[in-house]
Amino acid sequence: MATIYFKTGTGEPFTRNAVTGEDGVAKGHCIKVDDAPDNIADWRMTYNFSTNSVDVYAKNADNSLKTDAEATQQQLDDEAKIVEQVKAAEAQKIADMAG
Repeated sequence: MATIYFKTGTGEPFTRNAVTGEDGVAKGHCIKVDDAPDNIADWRMTYNFSTNSVDVYAKNADNSLKTDAEATQQQLDDEAKIVEQVKAAEAQKIADMAG
């Protein structure tokens, strides 16, 4: 398990650096988590304050963690779907306005 510091307001990763992290804890900017998963990119993790645990973005159907490359591809695919939805909604608005 890895030690990572997470922002207190958002649960986003703050740092892995112990000196910076402990300074952040002392100032109330972050919390220290000693049981974060190893070998997972920081951008994939968030701290869940309601369960007091680390949530990891991108899991397989069997609940195992995807690799960082697979997670990156999933994020790109998810974002492409959102872009298509926005484009479709905009096209519909334009069509509605045209009459």
